[in-house]
This record gives sequence, C-alpha cells and structure tokens, in this order.
Amino acid sequence: MPPEDENTALYVDEDVSFSVRRQQEIPTPADDEILIETQFSGTNPADLKHATLLGIYPAVLGYDFCGTVLKAPTSSTFQPGDLVAGYTPTGINRPPKYGTHQRYLACPEDMVFPVPAALPLHHAASLTVVAMTAADALYNIFNLPLPHEHDNQAKTTKSLLIWGASSSVGLCALQLARVSGVHPIIVTASPERHSLLQELGATRCFDYKSSSVISDIKATVRDSQQGPLTCGFDAVGSHKGGVSSAQLVAECCSEDATLVSVVVQSDLKFKMPIATPNRNVVIKVQDVPFPITIPARPADYQRAWRALTWAVENYGVKFRLPSVDVFEGTAEEAMEELKAIADGGRFGKLALKHPLQ
Repeated sequence: MPPEDENTALYVDEDVSFSVRRQQEIPTPADDEILIETQFSGTNPADLKHATLLGIYPAVLGYDFCGTVLKAPTSSTFQPGDLVAGYTPTGINRPPKYGTHQRYLACPEDMVFPVPAALPLHHAASLTVVAMTAADALYNIFNLPLPHEHDNQAKTTKSLLIWGASSSVGLCALQLARVSGVHPIIVTASPERHSLLQELGATRCFDYKSSSVISDIKATVRDSQQGPLTCGFDAVGSHKGGVSSAQLVAECCSEDATLVSVVVQSDLKFKMPIATPNRNVVIKVQDVPFPITIPARPADYQRAWRALTWAVENYGVKFRLPSVDVFEGTAEEAMEELKAIADGGRFGKLALKHPLQ
C-alpha cells in the first residue's frame, strides 16, 4: 500500500477552474482494478478539453500513465512491483481515482498492459490514448486488416489520406496503416516533417498550408492510376479561416469514401473514433440540452487493443513515437504545460514525471 504521504494531483473543479491539489485522497481500487504508483503520466489536449468542451468535471486530470503496481486483485495476472502502462476511463461523473496526473491512481485491469524492456517508461506513458484512437479509426471504421493479419498475407485494396500526419494520432495511424498493407498512404504536414513521415511509411507528403494542396493531391491520385482515395482521416480537427481540415479531407477523397475525424463534425459522413470503446461514455456537448451517451463497442475495443499490443511488442523496430519529452518540476508548472498543449501546435508528446513537486 502507498505510504501515508501527500497525493499531488492536477484538478478541475465544478466551476471548470483548474488547480493543484496537494492532499488529493489516495484512490481505493474496485475489485477488478489495480492500484498504481504513477511514474509518468502522458499528456493530451483532451486532459483540459474534456472538461471545457464535454462537461467532464469535477475530475482529476489525465488519461495516460506508466507506473508500478501497488495492489492487484487476487485473480490478476499482475503483481505488486510490476511495471505497467495504459489509460483510464472517461465520461461525466468520472471518479477522481481515474485521473493520471496524480501520484497514485486506480485503473481497470483490462486497460493495463505490462511494459516490455524495449519500451521506455515515458514513451509507455504517452502511447495508449493516441494509438487506441488511431486503431479505432483504422480497424473498426476503415475495417483494415490488423498488423498480424497482414503478416499472414491478408490483402487490402484501400488507399488512405491522413490530414495532419505529424500529429500524435496521425503518426500512429500512418505506422499502423503501413504494416496493414495500405497503399498509397498520402499525408499532409509541415514540410519539415516530410522526411520523417516518408521514413515511417508515407507514399507522398504535401504541405497542408499550400494554396494548391487539394489540386496537387487530386493530380497525384489521378496520375497514380490506382483509383480514388477510399479512406480519409482528419487527424487534427482544425478549423481556420472558415475551412475545416475535415472539409479538405472530403474534397480530396472519392464521393463514397469512408471519412473519419478526431472531432465531432456537422458533416454526417464523418465518423469519430474514440480511444475507449470498451464502455459507455457520457458527455455533455455545448448547445445540446441533455447528456449524450456514446454506446460501448466491446468487440471493437478488443480489436483495437490487439493493434495496441502489436505496437507495444514491436516498439522501436516497426513502431515508435518519434518525440517524447519529459517534464520535471512543480505541479503548477505542469498545469501550465497542459494549458499550452490544449492550445495545440506542439510536435510530439510530453510526459510528466511523478511525484510532481
């Protein structure tokens, strides 16, 4: 059991005000949950945006983690002392024990995986949300063959556009699509990221800021004579100058293409992947007078989790997060980092080292 010292946590209250709590209660895990001492917590824009946009407050912030098992169910495959990583549930009335930006957290056992030696701990803490989001899009919405299925010569005739491929979700989607046999994989990103993206599996890269980006992509697809783009993935969900990244994706793809965006779109052709399809997720969207329940898809969760497991087992060889920085400092400084990440524009991931000062 944890020592009776303080559990510093990053918190959002009933007024959607963000603060540091030095004496957050140490979690009590349920019978099917593991108690973990956090070593690193991974950061995501959702850490703050789920409070401000989806009504998930009050709550301890954070979803991704890597840490040491302190207590596990008697029937568990995990034991005290094991190094594990994973992520925690979301939704309105989210219990404080599930926040990962705190020294101690609880997590359902089916959302935890053992950390292999080849996976650095701060990378393990940054992986699950973005990889599971990408996997839900690729394997449950686009219905691509899983990486190990492709190894067994499963074929796909699908082509893919990833808008914002240097986002963390985009980087995961690119690498998973490559090992699933997708071709071509056309991506957009800033020019300074193009060589990295080609190294990770992109067939062609385009500058998303170019005024001719749509016509350039269409010309490339036409000249390749491999048919129209059948899968379009908006991996950024941006909206600038009256045009959304989702609209640009739709313009580049065929009329009957399967379209995905990481944020809710008014265009009903777009589907939204979620990182946690294992359970119902209740959210409150602005201008909608009642809570919305996103129903669980347990079979889809298992399929996406198999893709995550493949990424973990092949980490550093066939799959990687190209940039993961570590933050060490005060909890107040960590909160400022979360606010900057929610504002966007950061390349790569940031893991918070615990305990926060």
